[in-house]
Amino acid sequence: MIKLLPFLLSLSFLTIACNTPENQTEATSPTITNSSQQQPQEGNVKINLVSPSSQETVKMGNTQLVVEVLDSQTQKPVAVKDLDVKVSMAMEGDEPMTSMAKVEPDSQPGRYKVKTNFGMQGKWDVVAQVKDPQHQGQVSYSFNVQ
Repeated sequence: MIKLLPFLLSLSFLTIACNTPENQTEATSPTITNSSQQQPQEGNVKINLVSPSSQETVKMGNTQLVVEVLDSQTQKPVAVKDLDVKVSMAMEGDEPMTSMAKVEPDSQPGRYKVKTNFGMQGKWDVVAQVKDPQHQGQVSYSFNVQ
């Protein structure tokens, strides 16, 4: 029995050393260098992120996004009556954190300013949806806020 104990201890340490928990793997994976990523779009209009660009760092706190709505076929700007924007951050083991999003028309036709607040660092999701009777479209963006 005494001779078996060192063997079992060695085997236990080897087993523990070879198994990598999922959270350790995620912590060592590289972070996204782009500040935003776009998901595929749906509908008869296209919603583009004008600002911030994918090269800009998105900082925590109050921020302004600029989006433009274009006709999918003609690629011309479209003024829409209802642009809904939802801003959220997934929270592990809890409901997502949400932030207000105030949408205002910009000076250029088809462009809209979205004022919001990224309240903490991490990955934030922004979903923009056109709910106009004549125009429909939706797009999702993810921002790595620092």
